Amino acid sequence: MTIIRLRPAKAGKARPAFVPPPVEGQVRLLRRHRRLAIVGAAIGVVAGIVAALPASLLANAVAGATNDQFLLAEAEGTIWRGSAITVLTGGSGSHDASVLPTRLEWTLRPRWNGVSLHLRQDCCLAHGMDLSVRRTLDAWQVDIVGPDERGQDVAAAGKVTPGGGGADAAALAAATPLGQWPMGWLEGRGFPWNTIHPGGVLTLSTHNLSFALKGGHWSTLGSAQLEVRQASSRLTTLDSLGTYRVLIQPDASTQVHPGDRATRDLVWISTLDGALLIDGRGLIGATGVRIRAEAHAAAGSEAALNNLLNLIGRRNGASSAISIG
Repeated sequence: MTIIRLRPAKAGKARPAFVPPPVEGQVRLLRRHRRLAIVGAAIGVVAGIVAALPASLLANAVAGATNDQFLLAEAEGTIWRGSAITVLTGGSGSHDASVLPTRLEWTLRPRWNGVSLHLRQDCCLAHGMDLSVRRTLDAWQVDIVGPDERGQDVAAAGKVTPGGGGADAAALAAATPLGQWPMGWLEGRGFPWNTIHPGGVLTLSTHNLSFALKGGHWSTLGSAQLEVRQASSRLTTLDSLGTYRVLIQPDASTQVHPGDRATRDLVWISTLDGALLIDGRGLIGATGVRIRAEAHAAAGSEAALNNLLNLIGRRNGASSAISIG
């Protein structure tokens, strides 16, 4: 007779339990979790790559869009947050170039329907400049937000009064300037600026300014004002030529209703003070920019301004006719 003795298991050691094979539903669940993990890892890698895109990519895009007339040199950081030296040139192949004294800093943020851009530059955009590019139901819209307009609805602009006056002009006069730039920066564009050697300060103010692109056509809402203060030139012995204002407002005749976007803008050029007197009108529309102005010297300044009047336009006796477009 054979006797089989069963020995008890040693203390602390349990026999391994029987593990049944996973059922079909569990297998599918495991596979789904594995696919989700792979997709999540891929998304993380792509997001990391996009977040680290170098600022040089943005600099190349800007150079290409402007035919090398505006450059972001020595770009640092990423396309989302970076800085660069701003250079103005005469375009591809030009030997003229001028730079601003401080670096331009930017912050670019994606939105669900577009992007927002904040710009700052110590010399020229001390209060910062905000731009928003967004997609509406039927158009692309670009909003330019001034320092006094942050937190306001740009689309809620009121009626624009044509003729260079009205509430819009008053708002521009009281607005904090969006930015200011030395006129000497324009020498980088080449002729005639590198011959005139302009001096003074160019100041830009805006009020509820926005643009819309719909069906391949641009329309405008709001207004802008350029003011050249204490302009000067090396072509004259005068210390200052004067102070000038360029006012840009929507053409009310192209608005379906008052306050709507306009398909054309009106331009007024006037002299606030100075020896060189300039008065002009113009249009900005689908066909481009068309400006006609007349310049002449104030009494007693004819001899000092003769060379400059010969250069800036076509002489017609004591005056010079200026044509753009």
